[in-house]
Amino acid sequence: MSVRPQLHITVVRHGETNSNLNHILQGHLDTKLNKVGREQADLVGKRLRKMKFDHIYSSDLSRAKKTAEAIAKHHPNTPFSVDMRLREKDIGRLSGLSIYEALDLIKNEGSQWEDYGESDEDFTDNILSFFDEIIDKHLPDTQGPESIEHPKKNTHILLVTHGGTINKLVREHMIHDLGFLVNDYLSIRHKAKNTSVTKIVVRRKITDDVGSRSVSRRGSGVSSSDGATTPSSEASTIEIVRGVQRKPRLEGDINMWSCVAHLAKLGKRTRGDSSIDDYVH
Repeated sequence: MSVRPQLHITVVRHGETNSNLNHILQGHLDTKLNKVGREQADLVGKRLRKMKFDHIYSSDLSRAKKTAEAIAKHHPNTPFSVDMRLREKDIGRLSGLSIYEALDLIKNEGSQWEDYGESDEDFTDNILSFFDEIIDKHLPDTQGPESIEHPKKNTHILLVTHGGTINKLVREHMIHDLGFLVNDYLSIRHKAKNTSVTKIVVRRKITDDVGSRSVSRRGSGVSSSDGATTPSSEASTIEIVRGVQRKPRLEGDINMWSCVAHLAKLGKRTRGDSSIDDYVH
């Protein structure tokens, strides 16, 4: 029995910015890490220093990229890529406003959150495009006989991104859409905290879809193409069409969600602990 390859994904949210601290909506604004955020990035880098990563991916926005660089310095030989698809959702004119100012603006204009910036569909499409790409690149397709008989080694990649992006990819797509198992469901009540660590394991699964069976009977026998009949005792062995299609899908586990154990020594509250932080990524 072959062992299916696994893709291990460690996801880290960027460190704190002044906008996080003051409940300012950021979106595509290129805000920088503040002093606490730089300390957080250094601590998560030390936490992950002994892990073996095959590739590091980061959003191109400074707050994520600088966090990724603080981790990457412990992995000097690991490929490092920056990808705009890992950005936070663009919220248009709401960017730079406090959550309270944004709520007032939305109320005064008689609009909805969804009316500002990019559509949720476009945001989702960007993230899933990236996800599909890394699956194709880092997780062997077990449909082929060669990859089944000679599976590649398990791969481990790091993603450094934003709270809204993590929520969209992990909570909405992996858990809700794909049905990934969650080790601790209580932990996903809140969105990802600054420099929190989320660990995921992804596998390809293959299911068999059995097609229809077609049996043409006449009297006590089965009719053949030349009109002759065959005893019914042989019916189970002829003219039975059984099509089997092997459809690859994904399954996986969320083994850890939004862990910030590495921040204990700071002794400070981290963004993401309250309901208002759901809006500020």
